[in-house]
Amino acid sequence: MDKDRRQFLRNSGIVLSIAVAGEVLLLSPAQARAAGLPLQVLSAQEASTLETIAEAVVPGAHKAGISQYIDKQLAASHEESLLMLKYLGVPQSDYLSFYQGGLGSAAALAHSRFGKGWSELEPNETDTLVAEIAGNQPKGWGGPPAAFFFFVIRSDASDVVYGTEEGFA
Repeated sequence: MDKDRRQFLRNSGIVLSIAVAGEVLLLSPAQARAAGLPLQVLSAQEASTLETIAEAVVPGAHKAGISQYIDKQLAASHEESLLMLKYLGVPQSDYLSFYQGGLGSAAALAHSRFGKGWSELEPNETDTLVAEIAGNQPKGWGGPPAAFFFFVIRSDASDVVYGTEEGFA
């Protein structure tokens, strides 16, 4: 992993610059989540799926504002982005399709296996699906490679949870 990126996250924490009513606010993803600020890129269903998967993989990711973090990073310029995809050499033009494809495939997987969305799953059902995504290419998966999607979501969630002074401690 890139030492400079980790060092930056550890020293600065993750701060989102968000324009609200003509003013620029500097908020952590958790503060943006708590304030109920609207998402710019992700749909409500994509955010719900992301939050449930990330929380199952890295406890605390939902409260830390994983959806707000990913959403803001998807709207940021390549130079400003801190998404794991950037450091894995994925072109910025593919970021949105990566997340939407993975989250859409994850949502379809939950519906095909259990007939409900991720936020409605029982903990054991969530664990079953997360293990399936992490371990192989689930039947019917149409997004990016499932194990790669899992790796990226886990990395992003870790950054949000542990990328603050409190989380790093």
